[in-house]
Amino acid sequence: MKKTKTIKRIKESITQDEYKNLMNSVRGDDTLRETTQQNLLRTFTILYFTGLRLNELQQMRLSHIKELIEQGSSKLILPKTKSERKLFAGDEFKKQIVKLFTIDNTTDLDARVITKGSVKFGRTGINHDVFIKQVNSKMKSILGNGYTSHSFRQGLITEMGSKQINTKIISKFIGHSDVKTTMRYINPTDEDLKNAMVR
Repeated sequence: MKKTKTIKRIKESITQDEYKNLMNSVRGDDTLRETTQQNLLRTFTILYFTGLRLNELQQMRLSHIKELIEQGSSKLILPKTKSERKLFAGDEFKKQIVKLFTIDNTTDLDARVITKGSVKFGRTGINHDVFIKQVNSKMKSILGNGYTSHSFRQGLITEMGSKQINTKIISKFIGHSDVKTTMRYINPTDEDLKNAMVR
C-alpha cells in the first residue's frame, strides 16, 4: 500500500500587521476569561518584541518587567540552554508593557508574568503544555494555519535580517549560540519574494 505524504506547510512569520490583528482580536473577545485574555496579550506583546520561546517567557517574573520599564534591559535565565539572555526594551516596547502591567510598591516582583487563577484566590504558574496549546490554538483561530508561537521568533529574525543587521548581532539578540541556527530562521516574506521578481 502506497503511503500518502503529508503536505509540508509554510511556516509563517509574524509581522506588525499580524501582531496588531492578534492584539485587537484578543481585546475584543468577550468569551475569554480575564486571566486568559491578560496572558494572551502579554504573551503576544513580549514575543513580538523579544522573540522569546514560550518556555523562556514562562520563566519571566514581574521583576524582569520592572527592569525593562525602568532600565530598558533585563537578564533572563534560559532553561533550554542553561544560559543567560539579555532582553532589551525600546520606547515602543516599554509603551506597550506599561499598558499590560501595573507595578507599584505592593507588587510581588517574584510573581510570574504568565499565571493561572484569579487575583482573589492566588495565581500560580500555568502548565507549559496547556499554555502552548492555548496560545497556538488562539493564533490559528485568528490568523489561520502556519502560525505558531515560534512565528514571532521567526518574524523578528527575518525582519532584522531584511534590515541588513549583522547576523552575529541577531544571533546574540535572539539568544542563539550558533549563527547557523539563526540563518535557518531567516525566511523571505511574500513581499521580499515579490520585490525580487525580475520579470
